[in-house]
Amino acid sequence: MKKLPLALSFGASAIALASFFFWLAFYLRGRQFALRERLHRADAIVVLAGTRGNIKFLQGKIATAVRLYQKGWAPRIICSGKFSVKVTETPTLIPMSELQAAVGQGRIQEKDVAPAAKSWDVALGACYMCEQAVQMGVPRGVILVENESLHTKENAEMVLALAKKHKMRRIILVTSPFHQRRTYLTFAKVFQSHGVEILNYYADTGEWHPATWFLSTEHRKLVRSEEERIKKYRAKGDLL
Repeated sequence: MKKLPLALSFGASAIALASFFFWLAFYLRGRQFALRERLHRADAIVVLAGTRGNIKFLQGKIATAVRLYQKGWAPRIICSGKFSVKVTETPTLIPMSELQAAVGQGRIQEKDVAPAAKSWDVALGACYMCEQAVQMGVPRGVILVENESLHTKENAEMVLALAKKHKMRRIILVTSPFHQRRTYLTFAKVFQSHGVEILNYYADTGEWHPATWFLSTEHRKLVRSEEERIKKYRAKGDLL
């Protein structure tokens, strides 16, 4: 009879160990997306628009960039992105004519037009982010606004133009945790021959986290979507 508690103890230890390695595997997978590197002083903190339909998600990115600025990691903030997905029923949508023009210019695909016309809110783009950062205590004069980009590659191209204009040699890149890897690979491809270093620092958005993402069905779908997009855009030559 004395052997039973010992067996149960070994069984419980085995389950605990298996559970730990199960969690560790998913955590390491999450860290492949949520990139955060040791910081060095940079010339600007770049923060990208995007809400995923939840304003707290965008606020988390802005707050992360502001915190890094206030800690002295860079003397400027660059807010990038024309729009975010709407969070109210009264968004300021991009006109259909402008979206069709973007298709004609090869900036977006025709399939993007219908959803964009219903959900791309320019009132939640870079100008909004700038105003929020100012309210959080950042001087308006240190914020650069890039409010024309329609997707991640354009974010990178238009931020590069600002970096070259202001002779920047290093930026800190801030975006959603699950989007950080693809954003970095996109920026790295655009920046690769221009001598601008990129440091990754995923935002504290209060939602997706590398230690717990796999507990949510929605977040597991996000990771699969990111993996598919990385393969797709790398095949197109858009990623490093």
